[in-house]
Amino acid sequence: MHNLRFVGLAIGLVAFAGCTANPQAPARISGTVTYKGSTVPAGTVVFHTADQGSYSARLNSSGAYEVRDVPTGKLAVTVETESVNPKKKKEPEYGGSKGAKQYAERLAAEGNAAANKAPPEQYMQIPSRYADREKTPLKIDIVAGTQVQNITLTDD
Repeated sequence: MHNLRFVGLAIGLVAFAGCTANPQAPARISGTVTYKGSTVPAGTVVFHTADQGSYSARLNSSGAYEVRDVPTGKLAVTVETESVNPKKKKEPEYGGSKGAKQYAERLAAEGNAAANKAPPEQYMQIPSRYADREKTPLKIDIVAGTQVQNITLTDD
């Protein structure tokens, strides 16, 4: 009976430990990205730390994003939209040319149903400096807790 209590206690402690937040990443950030007064309908926003990596989120069609478990401190922010540019040739991210051939064969066999499952993302061109970590003018001080950080992109 004593061993059964010990096992129950051990399971409870493991479950509790799995539920605690990462003390090195206490921030949850959400917001909207705009350019020239309009929301940016697709792309990626990335928060870059000096030494703890990068934290990214996709923009939804309303220009909104949410990133969790971000460390506190001064972070550089990049925004890119070229990943949804329909004029850019998209290579599959797997297997190189062999993978591209197999992907094309699969799409042909499925009648392109796989490619048509999600609506296409709307592309908005933004100044290229916002996608470059070294050139972005966007720097944000992140504090612990939940916060809203709306991001406004400009031409100048």
